[in-house]
Amino acid sequence: MDIYIITKDEGANLTKFNILGEYDQEKDALISGFLAALNNFAHDMDFPEGVSLIRSGSLEARYSMGKYVFTVLIIDYSMPLGGMMTEPILSGMANEITERFESLYEEQLIQGQKNKIYKSSMFVDFNKEIEAIIEKYMQETFELYQKLVLIEAMYAKVPQKHCLPLLERASEGENIIPFLKDIPDQYQSQLKKAIDKVNSSAAPVWEIFQVPTTNYQPFD
Repeated sequence: MDIYIITKDEGANLTKFNILGEYDQEKDALISGFLAALNNFAHDMDFPEGVSLIRSGSLEARYSMGKYVFTVLIIDYSMPLGGMMTEPILSGMANEITERFESLYEEQLIQGQKNKIYKSSMFVDFNKEIEAIIEKYMQETFELYQKLVLIEAMYAKVPQKHCLPLLERASEGENIIPFLKDIPDQYQSQLKKAIDKVNSSAAPVWEIFQVPTTNYQPFD
């Protein structure tokens, strides 16, 4: 996953974050220029909010607009990112990155907009903020994963009396996956089907946020 933060008016790339720590200045400049051009084209075509989402092949570019900048998450995936339950995760993270960046650097952004020049060295430390935001969403995504497993298990006819107490504990931030083995044996086959369904339904999202989907399954 790559994260670009680009000025809205000038299309200047202020900072780029790669979850694996991979950087290529020449390539990053080309990509950020392309992303800015797409957004400007959308404005020129009377789309007031600009671009929000672009998908092509295995790539997705997800935009989040701020007052001075926009953030773009670029994700390479081999299958669709999942359904309605996981969709807000990526959008929420992109929005939070944009809001956090503008709250920290509003003075520099106003000055850069006025002078038409930005020093990217000013924004290098923001990568630490991105790491903290990603860590937060890792925890929230794992909680969502556990809840989806339990909800899907109830749809699969695992009795609520076995699922609801675990659902409540998951909502309180507890890791309940090890306790799935305590669900009676006669319901373990339905539970396994529920876990398999949740694992596959949003596999790219679980991978991005390092949700331990397989290691925590109580099955051989």
